[in-house]
Amino acid sequence: MTILNKLKNKFVLNPASLKYKDIEKILLYLGFKKISVKGSHTKFKHHKLGKDLIVPVHNNECKEFYKKQIKKIIQKLK
Repeated sequence: MTILNKLKNKFVLNPASLKYKDIEKILLYLGFKKISVKGSHTKFKHHKLGKDLIVPVHNNECKEFYKKQIKKIIQKLK
């Protein structure tokens, strides 16, 4: 099992445990493209999703709500 697979599994089991940089690695590994960074907001796009994923980041951390939203999207893409 690769390091990114382990990170993804850790994130799915406990989203609060990871920092933004780890979440960004997981999203890029799953095929998301980082399309823009404007201020504290990072925008990701995936060809299977109809809308962009916007993640606000402050001090290398994002809020629990966004982590749960990302977890649902990851599970939907499986």
